[in-house]
Amino acid sequence: MMQKAERIRDRGVVQHRHAANCLLERPGDSVLVHRGVPRSLVMACPDGCGDTLTINLDPRTDKAWRFYRKRNQVSVYPSIWRDTGCLSHFIVWNHQILWCGNREEDGEVALEEPEALRERILALCTRDWQHYTELAERLDEVPWDVNRLCREMTYAPGLLVEREGKSRGFFRLR
Repeated sequence: MMQKAERIRDRGVVQHRHAANCLLERPGDSVLVHRGVPRSLVMACPDGCGDTLTINLDPRTDKAWRFYRKRNQVSVYPSIWRDTGCLSHFIVWNHQILWCGNREEDGEVALEEPEALRERILALCTRDWQHYTELAERLDEVPWDVNRLCREMTYAPGLLVEREGKSRGFFRLR
C-alpha cells in the first residue's frame, strides 16, 4: 500500500470516463469528466489502496456530489465516505485532502480573502436560521469555506449563533 495523499493532483479534463484511467499515476490524482456539464470526478483513492474512485457529479443520474473550482483550487462537497474497499472517509477542500476523524486538519486549509467572504456571508444572514450550504449556494462559494467562516463568527467577535446537536450547521445573527 502506498502512502496516503495530503493533496489532490488535478490531472485535467476528459470527455469520457475511460480516458481518465491513464492519467491517474499516484494516490490523490484526479480527472474531471465533463461533457457539457460535470459528469464525474475520477480519482486514484487518496488512501493509497490502489482503487480508482468514480465520484458522480451529475444529479440527473443518482446521488451526486458538488464539484467546485475556485481560484484554481478543487473542492468536492459533501465528504467522500467509501463503504467498500479501504473504507476511507475524507474531504477534498481547496486541493487538500482532509482525513475525517482528524478535525485539527481543517484549520490548515488556507482561505483566500476570508474577510471579503465574511462580509458577504454576514450580508445574507438574518435572525432566521439558515444552513451553511444554502448560504454557500447563494454566494456561489465552496460550502466548506462558508461553514468554517460561519463557525469562526460564532466565537470571535460572536456575530453568529449556531444551532446545537443534530441541527449543527444552521446559523443566524446573534
